[in-house]
Amino acid sequence: MKTKILTLLAASTLVFFSACSEDAESSKSLVERCEALTEDCLIGTWTLKSIVQKSDQQNIQDFSNAQGGTLEFREDGVYHYERSSIGECIDVADEGHWSVDEDTGTLTLKSDKQGVCVDFGKTFTINPKIDITGETSVSLTLNAVIFQQAENEQGDNTEMFVRTE
Repeated sequence: MKTKILTLLAASTLVFFSACSEDAESSKSLVERCEALTEDCLIGTWTLKSIVQKSDQQNIQDFSNAQGGTLEFREDGVYHYERSSIGECIDVADEGHWSVDEDTGTLTLKSDKQGVCVDFGKTFTINPKIDITGETSVSLTLNAVIFQQAENEQGDNTEMFVRTE
């Protein structure tokens, strides 16, 4: 009987401390979660702010005055990109699966829906850059043009998204 009580007490303690550590993790701010490229950082909705030239960081297309597209990373490993009223692909959303390799800092996106701008089954493996842009804002530079390909040559350009708390 004593063994059963001790086992039950140990299990209860383990569950209590596990719940506390999860609460501490979820209470981190966006900026704290995005100190590195992690799943926890990416999950949420990001707004396309601009397309810039990688070599000199000059804006090719600025979405500050108009709603850029939104990129949502979901907890279930699905991404969803909804275009704004800009561009040729406004009526078709891109959707697929995403994963992060935290050790190598790579993000993989695989299109699972036939769209106008991103072909079904196409896989992108990129090394995005995360920048803290303020006390409550983070930017995600993909280092590629993936979602606005119809409007821009892929070459030396990159899409830049912003997320705020």
